[in-house]
Amino acid sequence: MKKSLFAVFCACLAMSNASAADFEEIKARGSLRVAVAALSPFVIKAKDGTLSGFEIDSTQALGEKLGLEIEYVEKPFCDLAEAVLSGEADMIASGYSNMPERRRLLDFSLPYHDTEYFLVMSKDKAKKGKTLRGMNRRDISIGYQHGGVSGMVAQGEFPGADLKGYSSFTGILEALGAGEVDGAVLFDPYLDMARALDGVKHVIPHEFALTRTIEAFATDQESDALHEALNEWVIEKDLAGYWDELEEKWFSDQHAIASAPPPYACPAATPVQ
Repeated sequence: MKKSLFAVFCACLAMSNASAADFEEIKARGSLRVAVAALSPFVIKAKDGTLSGFEIDSTQALGEKLGLEIEYVEKPFCDLAEAVLSGEADMIASGYSNMPERRRLLDFSLPYHDTEYFLVMSKDKAKKGKTLRGMNRRDISIGYQHGGVSGMVAQGEFPGADLKGYSSFTGILEALGAGEVDGAVLFDPYLDMARALDGVKHVIPHEFALTRTIEAFATDQESDALHEALNEWVIEKDLAGYWDELEEKWFSDQHAIASAPPPYACPAATPVQ
């Protein structure tokens, strides 16, 4: 049986005696350490190692506001929480959703983005399953991202299906294109990209989202001053229309496929049964 996200977080916390820096220490250091994972279009890693994307723009603007240099701490998505809990990073910025499992050990800023997750399925298997309940069967394989919301949704909605985990949404698209999985839990722009794949035709066999999440910055629960500064900045940028501008800039098919493979893999990054 897989460990719960909470159990993994607790194990990470127990392994380290370090604690996140308070805001005064961060300002004295002159840099804000931001944990990021390659997750287009939030964080795009080019082949030469250059980082760009929604969260890179936002954190650079945050650094300018706070008068701090931004130091990126690259991790696989499933290890972002550990980076903050161990004191290796001060905050997370990677399209990180505010979820109950994560709130048990992390604090979240006010939200600045929201995401809807859908099941995309090969047209033939969608006809065979007929309904969402009909997709919850062992002869239907569904892909998801390790450590992310899509995994929580897949395991919660389709526990009886043949679930297969991958380190990135790019990897999931490749698996869909190769016929390694029948469907996957995705969000835009990956939904549109899945439906545009050559070969097997993919459709969304349901009208309403499986879940809707809100994305925010995550910090250690003791980082009250940093948390307050983040909230003030999120509000300021929201009033200026900044978050809508960033979404319009980055959420496109072009940027969704721009990222190189993640530099690190989750422990169970290969497809699992």
